[in-house]
Amino acid sequence: MADFWLITWLVLGVSTIICLSLVGYRLAKATKRISRSIDPIDQKIKALRLEVSALKHARSDRQRRLNKVNYPTTKKG
Repeated sequence: MADFWLITWLVLGVSTIICLSLVGYRLAKATKRISRSIDPIDQKIKALRLEVSALKHARSDRQRRLNKVNYPTTKKG
């Protein structure tokens, strides 16, 4: 009877290890798939951030030029 319980526990232990390894493998595959689908979105976000930064920079340069045109530094008269 002791051999029966020993074999039962061994079978349960081995099957548990196999199941956990399969779950880990599938989780790793899912993680890779998700990261591949998110990567293009991250690239687009980076490009948009650069574009927004460039637009802000251009706007501040334009404002600076307009302010110089409106207020000349030389006095007339």
